[in-house]
Amino acid sequence: MGTGVGHPTAVILAAGGSTRMGHDKLLLDLGGMPMLQRTVASFTKASKVGDVLVVLGPQQKPAWQWLQSLKVHLVENSNPSKGMISSIRTALGSAWVEGKDFLLCPADVPFVQPDLVDQLVVAFRTRGADILLPTYKSLGGHPGVYAAKLQREFFLHGDANGAKEILVRHRATTTRLAVFDPDVCFDIDTEADARIAMDAGARWARVEAEVEARNQSQRL
Repeated sequence: MGTGVGHPTAVILAAGGSTRMGHDKLLLDLGGMPMLQRTVASFTKASKVGDVLVVLGPQQKPAWQWLQSLKVHLVENSNPSKGMISSIRTALGSAWVEGKDFLLCPADVPFVQPDLVDQLVVAFRTRGADILLPTYKSLGGHPGVYAAKLQREFFLHGDANGAKEILVRHRATTTRLAVFDPDVCFDIDTEADARIAMDAGARWARVEAEVEARNQSQRL
């Protein structure tokens, strides 16, 4: 494995249109702070992460400029309509990611603990994987950790199915790490998700329901 220099950069993908929510979910109040700030904290408080880079939509930087006081870098995706792959490419084109391993996490996965982020980085470095993905009861979660040498792959592939194309191409060198925290699988897409977000038991029950639904579909 070609390990990138220094600690990996965390890339938070925050340029989506919040279409299922109906309003800007980055501003969703979660325990007295906007969702994006809570997601950012998962990485700024992790000791094994270097730079933290947030990819915003067009004209969004002014509203979030204050995040730079938390040692967070901001870039804008000029055309997020091209999908999440366009935000990933925007991040990978920045000086904060070049030559470094990197983590990818959507902004709507706000409850991953910093110590778990550190655990993922350590496992990535020690297991010799090109990609490491956390799983909860075999359900895929976030953030994923990627080797620096894969950065070019995201520019060559992904136009049809986004990052899934890169995952398929590197299935043989991907490690799926089982973790005990269901929050790696909890994302906030709808108002119903937002209503239960600050109730850990309800969040985890939703994830358990997703696990059971997946298991039932596999048994059919």
